[in-house]
Amino acid sequence: MIAGTGVSVAGKERRTVVAWAGARLAAAAEENATLVAVVCAAAFAFLVRVPTALAADSWMVLLSGREIVQHGLPSRDYLTVWADGRQWVDQQWLAQVTMYGLERLGGVRLVLLAHAALATGGFAAACAVARRRGASALSVTWIGAIGLLAFYPEAVTMRSQSFAYGLFVGTLSLLLRDLRHPSNRVFLVFPALAVWANLHGSVVVGAALVSLYGLLALRTSRRGRAALLAVLPWACVLASPYAASLPSYYRWILFDVHFSRFITEWAPTTLRLVTAPVFVLAIGGAWLLGRGREATNVFEAIAFLATGVLAFQAERNMPWFGLASILVLPPLLDRARIPAAPPRRANRVLAGAALFGALVTVAAVGAKSDSWFLQRYPAGPANATAAAAGTSHLIFANESYADWLVWTHPDLSGRIAFDARFELLTERQLDSLFAFRTGLGDWRAATAGYRVLVLSGEDEAPAISRLLGSRQFSQIANEAGIVVLLRNRAS
Repeated sequence: MIAGTGVSVAGKERRTVVAWAGARLAAAAEENATLVAVVCAAAFAFLVRVPTALAADSWMVLLSGREIVQHGLPSRDYLTVWADGRQWVDQQWLAQVTMYGLERLGGVRLVLLAHAALATGGFAAACAVARRRGASALSVTWIGAIGLLAFYPEAVTMRSQSFAYGLFVGTLSLLLRDLRHPSNRVFLVFPALAVWANLHGSVVVGAALVSLYGLLALRTSRRGRAALLAVLPWACVLASPYAASLPSYYRWILFDVHFSRFITEWAPTTLRLVTAPVFVLAIGGAWLLGRGREATNVFEAIAFLATGVLAFQAERNMPWFGLASILVLPPLLDRARIPAAPPRRANRVLAGAALFGALVTVAAVGAKSDSWFLQRYPAGPANATAAAAGTSHLIFANESYADWLVWTHPDLSGRIAFDARFELLTERQLDSLFAFRTGLGDWRAATAGYRVLVLSGEDEAPAISRLLGSRQFSQIANEAGIVVLLRNRAS
């Protein structure tokens, strides 16, 4: 009797826990359905576009990771002709090794799925933090939807930066929490920055925000704590095997970027359809800050405005502005609108449908063949290039294909003119490349001495037409927009 009673009591307790959990889940769905839908939409967008996530930076990450695992951390370049022997500060080494490890475990498929998870996770974390800060689900949804449009265009590409989104959200959220509930938890920003310093150069954005927070806090009575927050972030930025070389590396990257004429994402942001959400956030956010200035902390306003300036300085910085907007603006939007009661039953259906759709998308994408993930980089052009180059000929390749060629055919290492690491090139070499792509001056000089050319049929169509018209080259492959030209022996 006693034993049976014990089983009965345990069964009732389990049913009670299940019922409680179910009620909590239903309540969360009713309250956050629109926000769940936006996060699931983000997951869908990143997953269905994973083939386009592969780009020049992606192959550089994988190739560099393989080189580090096989040969150790590099100090000089040996992969290209133009930069051979020059100092190579591989600041992103930890991200590269991690991505290469994922590739060894599950191929490019696993790498791209991990990238989609990192990007979606960073966005979802920003939305979750905004809710924890007290903003309503609908306000977070509205700002989140626009923030996603600002975040997505650059975040869709798999690169070392994929690891930084969550760290950015975590760092800024710790600072925002400390504004209203000061605690030693804010010092978690230091290990976060130290890890970030080995993953991606955007750590300087995080360090600047922490340092700014510390400087503003010097006005309070806890000046020792504030001084630590103001100074230590910059020591964390140097927590790397390349510590001695990083100051000059960051100075060059931040203030002496010449390659913006080749890479549009490093150029200033201009008004286009894809960048319009940045302008909407900037204008709308400025209005919300002005309207709610009594409830806005100085640090919140400066963090929003500073990341906005970065977004207009270069399209590559748009993700930070999108995430910062989600963290800062929703509480201000709540003050500017009249809250409405959520339609409970409809919200349950919406949340359930969004989650189901996201799960189906994950399963469908995960079941795709390897060729689907590599559709922008088919094997044909790479094999044709390797066959034409033989064991000694040099290759002039577009930066989108250079690291991919060496990744697929390691024997091509050291025979490619240049790759995606434009920071290793001299200004004269960049001028030569600019002349080749525009057809100005002695545009053929860049390809002198190169037997095989691997070019983009879209970006370098005029150069391809001129080269074929000169009869010095013959086309030996053209697939997925990758054009391979072979120099005729007579020329």
